[in-house]
Amino acid sequence: MTPLRTAGLAAALLFAALTIYAYRRGRIGNGDLLVRLSVFTLPLLVFSVLPGTLQWTFDELSFRKGGGHQVMGATVLAVGVLYLFAFTLAGRGEKSRRDLTRLIENLALEQFRATGHPEQFAGGVAVVIPAYNEADNIDHVLGSLPAMVAGYPLHAIVVDDGSADATTDRAREAGAAAVRLPLNRGQGAALRTGYRLALATGAEIVVTMDADGQHQPSELSRLVGPIADGDADVVNGSRVLGEADPSHAAREMGIRMFARLLSILTWSRVTDPACGYRAVRTESLRGLEFRQDQFHNSEFIVEASKKNLHTIEVPVTVSSRLSGTSKKPPHFRYGMGFANALVRAWLR
Repeated sequence: MTPLRTAGLAAALLFAALTIYAYRRGRIGNGDLLVRLSVFTLPLLVFSVLPGTLQWTFDELSFRKGGGHQVMGATVLAVGVLYLFAFTLAGRGEKSRRDLTRLIENLALEQFRATGHPEQFAGGVAVVIPAYNEADNIDHVLGSLPAMVAGYPLHAIVVDDGSADATTDRAREAGAAAVRLPLNRGQGAALRTGYRLALATGAEIVVTMDADGQHQPSELSRLVGPIADGDADVVNGSRVLGEADPSHAAREMGIRMFARLLSILTWSRVTDPACGYRAVRTESLRGLEFRQDQFHNSEFIVEASKKNLHTIEVPVTVSSRLSGTSKKPPHFRYGMGFANALVRAWLR
């Protein structure tokens, strides 16, 4: 036996021993045990002990002896196996992510039912406010909310996205129903949780707004009014139609570019694809599917279009943050994430 085959045999036996040890200690499950033994250990053993066993496979693939062709053949087969393994892992990772999402949302729902007095939202407007480390701003935002809008009573739900400060406590002290997620997952995940909480209350209309003071509570009637009058299912706020404090040139260019792209993809007029100040009829939420943990706005616009919801835009004012720094990633990474979320929502 050549030194290379001896090394392969030793590696296969060592990997098999480590795999069985990990299985017996409960670190891997039945599926992982089977994959590791059948995909990695067994082929390596066969190559090391009986290298001629796979000669037929190489011959059929035209990787015959000589000139390094068999080495090339082994490499091609290995890449194929690794691709299948990576594909399997990606599927498992997505399933784990969805399981974690359901767990976090279920915990938030139980917390909301225990502390949020969901019965007060019935027949009114639920304002969902995702917040991450906004203890210095959230009480001002909540204190600015009116008690009534367009004839509906209004109550707030603050979804604390795993803050490290006292955001939840400040929100509850200000009179809002507040739940704290066990870890930070992104604005999209917090909004998805807030939608589920709002759906459990019997609220007629759901409004989303930021916790940093950029959106003006005095403009709530512009968003809620068309839905209350039966003129729309979704009302998106637009700083392009309204006003906004000066922003970075790259961000303004990105808003214009994505607005044109979304207008084409949804066969509608979109002027501000990045504004999170919107209202939606609660029943309309039931047919929408949200998967993005971070970049929610493009996904919402695409989903609403695919479900043929009557959507309009109204002018709103977007101001600078009351205090603190933005949680958004740098402009280029934000644009790439926004584009990724848009394409994924459009393709599914």
